[in-house]
Amino acid sequence: MEKKRNRNAIRSVNMIMDSYVELLNEVPADKITVTAIVNRAGLNRSTFYAHFTSPDDVQRMLEQKLVDDLLESIKDFDLNGLMNNPGPLIDLVSKRIEAKMSCVKLMFEKHSAAHWLDSLREAVIEKFMSDPQAESYGDRDMLLLKVRFFIGGYISLCRDCITNHIDMPLGSLTETLAMTITGGLAPYKTSEEKK
Repeated sequence: MEKKRNRNAIRSVNMIMDSYVELLNEVPADKITVTAIVNRAGLNRSTFYAHFTSPDDVQRMLEQKLVDDLLESIKDFDLNGLMNNPGPLIDLVSKRIEAKMSCVKLMFEKHSAAHWLDSLREAVIEKFMSDPQAESYGDRDMLLLKVRFFIGGYISLCRDCITNHIDMPLGSLTETLAMTITGGLAPYKTSEEKK
């Protein structure tokens, strides 16, 4: 009996989230009401309040599910892999984001509080900085700077693609970034060297 209750609860939560996303397609987030969500889902208000406190709570759960899904997808990547060949990691992350792109774009277009990429950035940085291999890199502050620079930069580029500030599909951005990383950047020349 407990299993059936759990399955019903999961089903109800998913129906509420799906209804919220459908409504987000039609109206701004601040116009979505509990009544609209439950009517769309075919549920009653008590079912909604058994799982959520407000439509914003549904938005937060959707964002957290995206972060959790992406973290789950990179669980087998370790710090050495990130430092030596980040290409497979960024490829996997971009594919996971692209798989949910319609929902992701809606969150940016319709919900001003869509900070899930910031949450993702911090969670990924924490994942790699808590890796036992971090101790072998010596200067922890320098390691944090490198990890923050790479992960933060990549997430920022993802945001720019999602919000159309970069006119390039996320997959193409990932390929370009991977080529840049493996090909290296042009050596920096000081103003004296340029003379």
